[in-house]
Amino acid sequence: MDNFKIACASKDGEYIDSHFGQAKVYKIINVDMENKSWKIERTQELNFPGEETTGDTRCWGHDDSKVTYVAEQLKDCKYLLVSKIGPHPQRVLARYNFECLETNMSIDEACKKIIEFENSHDKTHG
Repeated sequence: MDNFKIACASKDGEYIDSHFGQAKVYKIINVDMENKSWKIERTQELNFPGEETTGDTRCWGHDDSKVTYVAEQLKDCKYLLVSKIGPHPQRVLARYNFECLETNMSIDEACKKIIEFENSHDKTHG
């Protein structure tokens, strides 16, 4: 079984609580499928090139250059977990092979569910 990474849009570091078009911080989770475990590998802050975003809470999910920038920053991840994401950014991110999932659960709970899914998927398709 392959290891993989999950990008979780989280303001507080515990819950997936950010809309894709407003998320500025992602917790990057490294999943070890052999041990069925996970750990936070890094915090990825998004600082869009050439602009000051402090205090800007507008949704930028329809801006292709920003969606592409996010994809490049998170390209080592298989899953992208957000509280909400629209169809347009999902289509753009699909080109980068992201599995985009909407949830509002804790990072811990989401990681456990993805590990369960990957484990059952591997057994039925492996």
